[in-house]
Amino acid sequence: MAVFTACLMHDFEHPGYSNQFVIRTKHPLAIRYSDQSVLENHHLAAAFQVMFSTPKCNIIENMPLDLQKETRSLIIESVLNTDISKHFGLITELKTKLGNNFPTDSMEDRILILSVSLRVADNFKMVRERSTFFKWMENMFDEFFKQGDMEKVLELPISKFMDRENTNKEKAFSNYINVVCKPLFVTYLILVNDTEISD
Repeated sequence: MAVFTACLMHDFEHPGYSNQFVIRTKHPLAIRYSDQSVLENHHLAAAFQVMFSTPKCNIIENMPLDLQKETRSLIIESVLNTDISKHFGLITELKTKLGNNFPTDSMEDRILILSVSLRVADNFKMVRERSTFFKWMENMFDEFFKQGDMEKVLELPISKFMDRENTNKEKAFSNYINVVCKPLFVTYLILVNDTEISD
């Protein structure tokens, strides 16, 4: 396990492992962020480190201090909400609020809209042209199977859709589109008053 952790740390700019995996393997980043949205916390910390320490990278430095604080908070909360474990809670919250004097100018509503918008942007590859879509799908499963292989080596339970010997990629992706993406896009189109919503 120690050798694995050392290798993983060396490769951590883009490891291709899920939050659940780095938590189960007690990766140093999981320890640092107390098992809470580990990768999202890591990305935020790395981004703000660059932003605050590199000349001409601080995009908020000329804002009043109270606006800097508010902007940083919006960024942090929105990125933390990209953790897939928060996906269904976000969609439920948005569906509940739609049509009820929403959105207001509250920080809560702004964070919700930004969070859902980021989820839409992250999943927009689903509606790209076929060549882009299938290339992305293959890359995603390369990462999934890399994790599944490592779970086998470490004698851990293999995560869903990550066993290269027993995963039907087309079925898995169809499930992801219908369960995760379609409800997200339909709800977002309602939010932005798009008139082309269809089943």
